[in-house]
Amino acid sequence: MSRLTPLVAVAAGALSALLVVRDSHCAVAGTGPLLLAQAQPPQPPQNIETSISQLHQRLQITPAQEPKFNAVANVMRENARAEAKAPHEPPPTATAVEDLRALVGYTEVELAGLKKMLSALEGLYATLSPAQKKTADAVFRPGPGE
Repeated sequence: MSRLTPLVAVAAGALSALLVVRDSHCAVAGTGPLLLAQAQPPQPPQNIETSISQLHQRLQITPAQEPKFNAVANVMRENARAEAKAPHEPPPTATAVEDLRALVGYTEVELAGLKKMLSALEGLYATLSPAQKKTADAVFRPGPGE
């Protein structure tokens, strides 16, 4: 286990909260390193697509809400690609400075993703019914261990 692992886990929690569709049976998106095949252009990991589909179902997105939901889904995909490209851990022989530098770099990628997600989510949230907002509040609220 890297010296960075606990710090990365804490930092990843903020983005994970936005990418997780919480059900006992759902896949978690954005937790841990996301691996992509060497392809041009890179495609988002499959668990992101599963999470997007589950989020669509949980929120019961209407046809009128589809464009705003698609904006959220696209940000989720972009964030997954960006995180996959970001260095996750320095080598085991890294110094404390190199560890911190890697953490800062990864956290900056996450923060940029959170800012994009906030804008997209605000647009979608404004179109949701009260029942949908209640579901969204539960889905996007970070919980213990996230």
